[in-house]
Amino acid sequence: MQASAPSAFADVRIGANSNGSSAIAIGLVGANSSVWGGSNDGASRLDISITASNRNAGGMSLSLNSSTVPPLPNQEPKHFIVPYFSKRKTAAYVEDVRDQHTRQVHGDLSFLAAKLARLGNSSFPENRIYAEACQKILGFVVTAVPSEAGQRPGIYLPDRETLYIDQLGEGVPNIVGLLADLTLARGKLFLIEEPENDLHPQALKALLDLILESSIDNQFVVSTHSNIVVRYLASAKNSVLFNVKTLEGSMPPSAIIEKVEPGVEARINVLRELGYAFADFDLWDGWLILEESSAERIIRDYLVPMFAPKMSRIRTVATGGVSAVTPTFEDFKRLVLFAHLEEAYKGATWVRVDGDEPGKEVVEKLQAKYPDWSPESFAFFKEEQFERYYPSVFSTQISEALGIVDKQQKRVAKKLLLDEVRRWLDEDLDRARAALEVSAAEVISDLQNMERMLY
Repeated sequence: MQASAPSAFADVRIGANSNGSSAIAIGLVGANSSVWGGSNDGASRLDISITASNRNAGGMSLSLNSSTVPPLPNQEPKHFIVPYFSKRKTAAYVEDVRDQHTRQVHGDLSFLAAKLARLGNSSFPENRIYAEACQKILGFVVTAVPSEAGQRPGIYLPDRETLYIDQLGEGVPNIVGLLADLTLARGKLFLIEEPENDLHPQALKALLDLILESSIDNQFVVSTHSNIVVRYLASAKNSVLFNVKTLEGSMPPSAIIEKVEPGVEARINVLRELGYAFADFDLWDGWLILEESSAERIIRDYLVPMFAPKMSRIRTVATGGVSAVTPTFEDFKRLVLFAHLEEAYKGATWVRVDGDEPGKEVVEKLQAKYPDWSPESFAFFKEEQFERYYPSVFSTQISEALGIVDKQQKRVAKKLLLDEVRRWLDEDLDRARAALEVSAAEVISDLQNMERMLY
């Protein structure tokens, strides 16, 4: 890339002033795609020159081996680039649904209704894929619904009334537009700027999963300020991570682009810069993921120090419910993949849940999904509720708390019981050790087995 500085009123370019105008030249080597008109020998070079004498005037030219080539098409299916920039929002949707609007590849979402009119048709080949993606990520399917001037993006309500997309929240149009393009694209280049904008973290993660699936057939260049996006996408095979940094004290502001190498420290530093609480990650010897906070507190504060002290160098995590166990483990796995620590933690990570039916189902699915991990990595306790491992002196209170039907009342009762148990344990640690050695013998044996595996 080569650039020259602007005149007094032109846009800023790095370099020297050239004939009173700013210019930038970009060369792409190996432009052998039929889209560019290049040869098949891979030796072609496409030159893109952008010039501007001031902010109101400028031009762009393209040349391929000294022959002028046309700009890339902006209509399906001959388009190559799918832009999805941060300014993609639109003030109004084009309600005139016609073929030329359906195939338009545009920098904003103005032609979304036309695209959805096609995808929403049950006979359209990609209809099912789009509908399933919408249902998974949003919980409902957005399509083209009737409007005064034609059709607008929206949804049908149970009473057959319609709700337009701009009434559904800022993030919905963004995610729907990208879902539509991802559903249709094959062999395209997506340029995505800050996909995290206006999206709930759970919706963002689901969208990133879809991007990873689509990367089998397409290429993606993504810019982001989100540690979630970085962890998800940079942990994928064959992904490349770059860090863009502003040069301190430079004026006009200048930036450098650095490739982030696979080393643990370099990747951890990237997440630190993005605000991820990752400072101690590389210091833990192992990880123990548990279903409930009560199990995590008793294991971390009492069973480990008393019966498996070396395990104090592992990190315990409570997911807050059996439904969150699998997502938590998968987030953790992406994190260690991102930092290239999978081999280090493969034999030092355990998931433990209650022995009820939901817990057994979670363990079975994790073992099936990750057959290359040791079966001991995923297991359930024999007791259906961890409270059964509390000292026997609390047997009456345990039965009463676990017998409550109302979920909210049961949650409160279990919290009060945990507080009472912890006070009793703290009053006399020798008494506590003797009681836990009997009531929690199974859990202690499991922890000591983990300790032997680690040390």
